[in-house]
Amino acid sequence: MGDLVRIAGVLAAAFASTFLVVQGLGLLPEDGVIRWLEGLREVHPLWLAAGVVALLLLDLLVAVPTMATILLAGWLLGPVWGGVTAGVGLMLMGSLGYMAGRLAGRPVLRRLLRDEARLAGIETAFARNDLLVLAVCQALPILPELSATLAGIARMHPLRFALGYAAGVVPFAFVVAFGGAASSPEDLRPAVLTVIGVSAVLLGAWRVLVRR
Repeated sequence: MGDLVRIAGVLAAAFASTFLVVQGLGLLPEDGVIRWLEGLREVHPLWLAAGVVALLLLDLLVAVPTMATILLAGWLLGPVWGGVTAGVGLMLMGSLGYMAGRLAGRPVLRRLLRDEARLAGIETAFARNDLLVLAVCQALPILPELSATLAGIARMHPLRFALGYAAGVVPFAFVVAFGGAASSPEDLRPAVLTVIGVSAVLLGAWRVLVRR
């Protein structure tokens, strides 16, 4: 368990550092992102969907406000297509994180640890609650990409990963997109209530998981 916690800490610090750099340099201003997405919608809804997916994929490299992006997707595309688009983007992001952990992360760890028993210990520690971790991974920023990468490092079965990750992110995508679709610039209460409600449920589930 100790090795898994240390690896998670290093990965979390790496993901968090990208957020600090982006925020410090002002590379992804919120107003600019909104204008960009609105411009894509004027060209064609498919371009807008591609833009939303691109933003969610970017979250693997640069910490992007996931919930805000999905709220915008719901507002601009509607609850159904906003949810579908966000779900696709989140699944692609998680899949890339999983593959990166499996293909690149594990060889690096093998060189660093030089002990197959410790690698096996990491797999065992993650496997204890792997599906639950993936199901509630949207509870905190950075946790989705961190969980997906750790799943790859721990060699979680691809189908098991896909099912577990989908169980968490797909309902999340549709619920948040619905909140965005129900909102307007004049009335942001549905979006605010969605953020509060979803965050409370996921954080509660995460606390229960941590106490197990």
